[in-house]
Parts: sequence; structure tokens; C-alpha cells
Amino acid sequence: MSLFTKRIRRAFRRYGIVGVLTFTAERAASAIARMRSSVRKEIRERRERAAAFDSTYGVDTIGRIHQVELGVKSPNQLHAVAYGASDPKYFRDAIRSLPIDYGRFVFIDFGSGKGRALILASEFQFKRVVGVEFSEILHRTALKNIEKYRNHTSRADIIESICIDASLYQLPDDPLVCYFLNPFDQILMSQVLSNIQESLFRNKREIFIVYYNPRQGHLFDQDPGFLRIGTIGPVRIWRTN
Repeated sequence: MSLFTKRIRRAFRRYGIVGVLTFTAERAASAIARMRSSVRKEIRERRERAAAFDSTYGVDTIGRIHQVELGVKSPNQLHAVAYGASDPKYFRDAIRSLPIDYGRFVFIDFGSGKGRALILASEFQFKRVVGVEFSEILHRTALKNIEKYRNHTSRADIIESICIDASLYQLPDDPLVCYFLNPFDQILMSQVLSNIQESLFRNKREIFIVYYNPRQGHLFDQDPGFLRIGTIGPVRIWRTN
């Protein structure tokens, strides 16, 4: 018998049903308070990590920008979500977990925004790091950030940012790590997944999907061509089956 059950029984014997309800309500309120405190702590730590990242490299990747403020003229703006950048901790943990020789793989960030994930990916000795972003505003900021990052390391030379609609981007024939930070809705994600499938049909190879905040993750779960191999915090990972 658990300690909680014993306390419930004691409360019932002493105070009746009112006592039990009061005790249960107090426990629930305490649990909610702890949960809120934990969430606030996590948010505070994420903000601190983001600020430390920008401060270290002298870049500007912080902030949240609504999709209507991104200056996008493509009809697919309707399927985009607000800009936000990847938490450095969870990104590094997820990429570090991949069972790959990084030098053989091209890293592609779909919806690369201001370029934080591109800079982080360059730490892992990928063959190339490519950002795909359809907002000219975010793309220009990413180019500035990459240039500033070059002052810190030569690894920035492998980074490329392309201003293009993700649905129109043609994947290279290399083994790939495709990264998503919840960049768009199911309609556009389905188009991008279709492009990945067509690329695999033309050239069978290893492709890993690293999906942070995977709102459309069910599309990969339902695809027999991909197998989920891990979950790290808010990140899910799939590989070609």
C-alpha cells in the first residue's frame, strides 16, 4: 500500500469524505504548483542558454516573430508558423546521438530562420550545412550571423543559407540529416516529405529526420520508409527504414 493511499484512509477515518476531498485538493494544488515552478525554471534556463549563445558569438538569434511579420510573398506563408530558435542544449544532445560519420552527411535545416541551428550544426564536422528559409528578412539576418560567426571559427565556411520556399528546394544526393523546428503545418510538411520520398526513390541512401517540437511527427511515424529511433527531450529522430 502506498503512502498516499494510507494518508487517504487516515483522512477518511478522521474527517470523512470532506477530509478526503480537502486532502486530495491540497495534493493536487501542490502538484500543480510544482509543475508550474518546473516549467518556469525550464523557460528561464532556455532563455539563459539562448542569451549565452548570442553573447558568445556576437549574433542575433533570439526572439519570436509571427509569420505575418516575416515579409513572405509566397502563398505558403499561410502554412508557416512563427519564428523561434532551437535550444542549444537539446539540439546538441540530439545531433550528438546520431549514429553517423558526420563528414559523410549534409545537414539541412528546413525553416532555418536566423541561423542558430546552422551555427550549432557546424560544430559537428558535417560535410556541409545548408539553411532553407523563405523569409528574406530572416535570411538576411542569418547571413549576418554566419559572417559574425566566421570571426570565431573556420567551420563557418561550410555553412550556406538559401532563400527559397522549402517545398521547392531540391535535396542533394548526399546522405542527409534533415532538421525541422516545427517550421510549418501539415500541408507544407507533407509536400516536403513527398520531396524527400522522391529524392530517396531517385537515390537510395541514409536520411535522418531530426524534428524539434514535432507537431507533424505523425507523418513520419506513418511513413513505412522511416523508423523512429529516438526521443531526446522535445526532439524526435527517424531514419530511413
